[in-house]
Amino acid sequence: MKSLTCKLVMIYWEIILLEVKIDLLVCFTEVKLKVVQFLPSLEPGITATLALEFANELVKKGHESLVISTGGPLEARFRLHGSDFISFPKISESIWSLRHKSRLRKILARLQPDIVHTYGRSTAFLAWRALKGESATSRPKLVPLVDQDFPNSYFNKGMLSGDGIIASSRGVAENLKKSSPKIAEDSIEVIYHGINIREFDREKPVASQWQLKLLNSYPQLEGKNWWLMPGEISASGGQEEFLHLLAQAAAQSDDIHGVIAGALAEDDLRYLKKLEGLAQDLDLGSKVTLLGERRDMRELYATSQLVFQLASEKDGNAKHSKEALAMGRPVVAYSEGCTGEVLQKHFPEGLVEKGDLKSLIEASLNLVSKPNNLNPQEFSYAASAGKTIDFFQSLLN
Repeated sequence: MKSLTCKLVMIYWEIILLEVKIDLLVCFTEVKLKVVQFLPSLEPGITATLALEFANELVKKGHESLVISTGGPLEARFRLHGSDFISFPKISESIWSLRHKSRLRKILARLQPDIVHTYGRSTAFLAWRALKGESATSRPKLVPLVDQDFPNSYFNKGMLSGDGIIASSRGVAENLKKSSPKIAEDSIEVIYHGINIREFDREKPVASQWQLKLLNSYPQLEGKNWWLMPGEISASGGQEEFLHLLAQAAAQSDDIHGVIAGALAEDDLRYLKKLEGLAQDLDLGSKVTLLGERRDMRELYATSQLVFQLASEKDGNAKHSKEALAMGRPVVAYSEGCTGEVLQKHFPEGLVEKGDLKSLIEASLNLVSKPNNLNPQEFSYAASAGKTIDFFQSLLN
């Protein structure tokens, strides 16, 4: 009996020692990174916000964060959270940006970063040319972020010439491979953009004052089930498809009301008039409301019955769909683009083939008031940043 007890104790301590060895191995293999993010400006928007949130996550995890940009309103927030800012002239999307090549090369030689992470064509092109010709063992790793499809041209070569490439969706990654067959399969990493899950928190109640204010401004919404169509209003934004869907769905259920929320692309008032005319032709005058650009999207998601993404062009980030899913709303979308990829994994019942209006109507009516039970952490900035840091580490290793 004593012999058996001794053996069990020895096995126990062997397991403990093995766990300690594994922990030590992880500590020594996790390199602290010095990352430069190079982006055109720090104006509020998707690009600068992604860079800001990634910079914050880098600092939280003990890495060094530096930002090269022409600056903008978000500069103070980068500094506040521990990132160093290096001012750089505004660069254009053309080969004329090469006049800044020597300046960028000197800055990078002084900073000695491990990674140069670029956003957009102009920064990827300039960084590629600035680092071209330097020894691969001494220069930093170049990692462009690519979130849309681009043709294979000389100016776009910077996005195809990184030591690693981050694609915002599988569709974007596939297009990169088609554009440049020489790209190694393992050099492209698909990492979906994160969202602010603190802002889009389904557990936080909607203030009664907000509802009262909205209904006072738009009394036609009271007592209706809102079908929300967020996103930029344009000929390719999917609003026309949404109106056709709404007309047929409203004929089957008179408590449905369409809500279109988004900025008008390029202030195209002619298209807005066309959209309003289509609503009248479909007898939707009292059944659809155009809210314009809004800052209360969390509340609109929370109080909507369904959320739609019907853009005819492939989207590169699925921002609205991820926000709606994080808020627990069912989403109906086409199976193409980044939104299609996100729904395929997290909410496949909301997927519809483009151009199939009948299936679109059926899916919408079947999903009414069907909340999802997703873990919003999967869409967080922290999750996206963690995958990005792991990819950087793998490139260095």
